[in-house]
Amino acid sequence: MSFVKKTSTIAALTGAILGGALLSAAPTTAAPLSTDGVMVIQGGCGDVKNPSVGGGAAGWTITCGAGKIRVQGWVKDTDADGKAAEVYGSWGYDNASFGTVRAGGEGTRKNFDKSHKGTSVYLYLRVV
Repeated sequence: MSFVKKTSTIAALTGAILGGALLSAAPTTAAPLSTDGVMVIQGGCGDVKNPSVGGGAAGWTITCGAGKIRVQGWVKDTDADGKAAEVYGSWGYDNASFGTVRAGGEGTRKNFDKSHKGTSVYLYLRVV
């Protein structure tokens, strides 16, 4: 095989290998899932979230310290549709219930401040 052919073949193989490595090493970011109007959001220490779905909105800040996670936030009903907006979920440490915070009636807003052992939480926003 000639020098030019060998060099071309090596360059092509090197490019294919490096390209494949870069594609497989690319980070992925999961977007919140929305199924039937339910927004699913995993959160950890330092996160600030402001999800919204048709008829509801919420916002919360997650902080951690001394082995505990704390979620401070609110949920608001944004539609005069006879439904209510809810934030509910579970704690990541042991899957214990976060409970449900419900705001019913257009413009109604409910605040919450909850903490639990661990460093993650799974929260959901829905309108029911």
